[in-house]
Amino acid sequence: MIGAATFLFPDREKKRTLDHLEFIYGKEWDKKQIKQCARNVYVQLGKNLFDSIYLAKLSRSDFDKIVMHDPLDSFTQAYNKGKGVIVITAHTGCFEMLLHFFAIHGFKSFAIGRKMFDPRLEKLVRKKRSGINIDYMDKSENTRKIIRFLNEGKTFGVLIDQDTNVEGIFAPFLNHPAHTPSGPVKIAMKMGIPVFVSTTLRQPDSSHYVYLNELELVNSGDFESDLFENVKKANDLICNTITRCPNQWVWMHRRWRRKAAPEKSVPDLKK
Repeated sequence: MIGAATFLFPDREKKRTLDHLEFIYGKEWDKKQIKQCARNVYVQLGKNLFDSIYLAKLSRSDFDKIVMHDPLDSFTQAYNKGKGVIVITAHTGCFEMLLHFFAIHGFKSFAIGRKMFDPRLEKLVRKKRSGINIDYMDKSENTRKIIRFLNEGKTFGVLIDQDTNVEGIFAPFLNHPAHTPSGPVKIAMKMGIPVFVSTTLRQPDSSHYVYLNELELVNSGDFESDLFENVKKANDLICNTITRCPNQWVWMHRRWRRKAAPEKSVPDLKK
């Protein structure tokens, strides 16, 4: 109800949501479909905000009644190698729940977040992103701490579906070039750390399902080319989840705010 009520008021986020849906689905959907999907985006956000708080408080047995998932066999094998695991994820469904999902299944995990401007909000966020088997670090902390946690065999959860002011490359996202954080993939390639892409969606019965795909890293010897291919593969898996249920992604974020520089033309030497 809160999500639906928020959608009634015009603001920049609502306009961006409508514009981005038009950008991606304008040739397939009419205006009514786009507006309906945009409203549902807000409704889903309202539901998932509640569940991100509620699910974090549950016992393992109660959690498992609500959150279903792909088999964890390959992930467990990778985790047991003790080299750490990088889990790439996105703002789909109840994404805040994923940190607790891995922790509650016995995988020691950590995540990074931006420090909030308001100390009260910071306290609330840290409380929500804490618990048994969970470490939470501020974005401003030294990168060596990330390496240390990975060397300790922990799972590193990281979102890459936004255009943020971090190291990144342009790779296709919903068939359009988008600046995508590449640091986690680069670390995995250099350190030989296994990578998985995990996303989640709310189901029609209000349960949640966690998708888990191992990312087979390309290693041809051309690092820059391989980095692009690996980031593209991660984006493709994320986009598969978004297209499966478009109203469960955060369309109000400026995903395509930066534009890739045009490729330099090759001079015609015959002229």
